[in-house]
Amino acid sequence: MKIQPVQLTTYNCNMTAQKTQNNKNCGNFEFAKTLQNLNNIPHIHPVTFLGIQNSSKLRVLFSYKLPCMYSGITMIDPKVLNRWIKSRLFFKKSSEVIKTLQPYEESLTGVELKIYTILKERSKIHPDWTIKQILEELKPVYCRQLRKQQAPIFHELSEIFKTLPEEYNSKFKFLMENTEKKLNERPVLIPFSSYEFKYRLEKIAADIANTPNIKEKKVMRKLLKESKRFSNTTNAKTLDHQKEVLEFLKLILRKSVLKRNERLNDLMTAAQARLNKDEIIVSFSRKAFIYDLLKIIEDLPDKNLQGLIFKTASKLPTSNESTSAYFMKLLSESPEKIGHRLIWPSLASVEHILPRSCGGADIMANFGGATTRENSNRKNIEFVKQMQRKPETPQNCQKYVNRLIELYKQGIFYKIGLSPKYIRDFKNTIYEQSKHLINLDISQLY
Repeated sequence: MKIQPVQLTTYNCNMTAQKTQNNKNCGNFEFAKTLQNLNNIPHIHPVTFLGIQNSSKLRVLFSYKLPCMYSGITMIDPKVLNRWIKSRLFFKKSSEVIKTLQPYEESLTGVELKIYTILKERSKIHPDWTIKQILEELKPVYCRQLRKQQAPIFHELSEIFKTLPEEYNSKFKFLMENTEKKLNERPVLIPFSSYEFKYRLEKIAADIANTPNIKEKKVMRKLLKESKRFSNTTNAKTLDHQKEVLEFLKLILRKSVLKRNERLNDLMTAAQARLNKDEIIVSFSRKAFIYDLLKIIEDLPDKNLQGLIFKTASKLPTSNESTSAYFMKLLSESPEKIGHRLIWPSLASVEHILPRSCGGADIMANFGGATTRENSNRKNIEFVKQMQRKPETPQNCQKYVNRLIELYKQGIFYKIGLSPKYIRDFKNTIYEQSKHLINLDISQLY
């Protein structure tokens, strides 16, 4: 393998120096940035048809166990997950689910692998139970673990708020009362938020966008379009209009192929209750808690204290880091969504080596294969910075190329009408985007 040494020390030093310089205002900057992001709920950015068309041959290769160019793990073809969802696999006995997933165990990583391992062990004891039933059985254990992780942080926030004027402290106490209710699954009164509704609707739409069902996608586009009619605020003047919009959304859903979609029906039911000012049971959400907390202190004059409160709240365990937090998050999902969450990070996706937002073209020469987790985590950062984040990128890009060459020699490229020029183009693009630090060996191609 002819890969030039990857010298990342310079990048590390530069980044460390910059980080040190920025740390003074980091808390305040992150607070302002987070509040702005939460107030401006992101919308789905549609992938151009041309991009899908140009990457279609690479997507065909996903069924041939391509390794991720960043992590090196064997990626799962999205079509496999679609088949599982369509066959309602995750509603079936856990023993059947585990048997189906076993050939793909090597593709699971992180907290998903931990949860899968738990399910696998418990399915030996309860083979006839569903994965949802197994999770419910273990709920008390992981609920206690999560509360132990959260408690010191809630206490720390309470101590900080005791030093603030009563107007802030009373609002925080009210927030914690509602938080306590959520944690103990007691009904709570939550005002309707059109921003939150549209955000959750877009999350569902994003999942459905990854399925092959054209009719379902069409319904979601219609629901998203109609949801824009919600006014930004809900008060006495806008309440009737909000209810009218929701009724129309429910009508669209009832007459569509998605009428039995559990997540959409739960979203509509919860929205109806909140508009009617009924108390409902809502699971605790770290993101929602931080959002509510930041709204309380958004006009706090002491910006350093603002930053401290945000930094403290940010220590609450996330589902990406804590098995217990991830476990509790899964419990609020349908069996289908549980399965999707476990597999999604390992799915194969088309990676733009030079991001589109930076001028990267929708052409094969700019495409690589990466798991959805790595693709999502990279976002649009420069490739050399991605190398810093994932030091094994050179070796894994070589692993990716080696697999491509194997498939070419097996006649797969010819079978799907893909030119071996893609392998040379990938090598050249990586060489350019890595600032000539990665020179992949494709000698076995000849």
